[in-house]
Amino acid sequence: MARNGPPKQADRENVFREFQRGRLPLIAYIRSLVGSSDVAEDLFQEVSVAMLQKLEGDDPVIRDVPAWSRGTARHLVYRERTRARRLQPLATDRIADLVDLAFQELRRPDGSEERRSFLSRCMQTLAPTARELLDLRYVSGMSLRELGDHLDRTEGAVQVALSRIRRALLECIRRHEKDVSITI
Repeated sequence: MARNGPPKQADRENVFREFQRGRLPLIAYIRSLVGSSDVAEDLFQEVSVAMLQKLEGDDPVIRDVPAWSRGTARHLVYRERTRARRLQPLATDRIADLVDLAFQELRRPDGSEERRSFLSRCMQTLAPTARELLDLRYVSGMSLRELGDHLDRTEGAVQVALSRIRRALLECIRRHEKDVSITI
């Protein structure tokens, strides 16, 4: 569909607001590809610059801002991997594809808001130590080694604990989803 005239400032602002709302998921996506919170933050800044350049251009229209952001981030990750060799390589491009699919599913309108609500409720049922462990790993971005040192545990023990917590959360979410489908 052709536009009449140049893009409006409001269109640019709407795209940028949507980009900003997706900041945390995008950083999590980048971190899942690079394995480092610091590098993920740096690459997010580069994606932000690319977004601003796009918005300043003649055709700032982006139909799917999260997809555009992930694609740009993925390109920057590959560029960084080639240039600096400071990131551990992904086993295959297939892994990157799977990570991308997982983040796409987070955006699907098929109950994702409801699922987030279930996750929030399920998080409240966890023991405080489990919530703290999740916070240190996924909010603070501590590595398994850092967590092990902090908690005086081995990396393996931390990994097992996180796996059990994630499994418990998934089971809790599924119970909520099942309860909702029964009442419908």
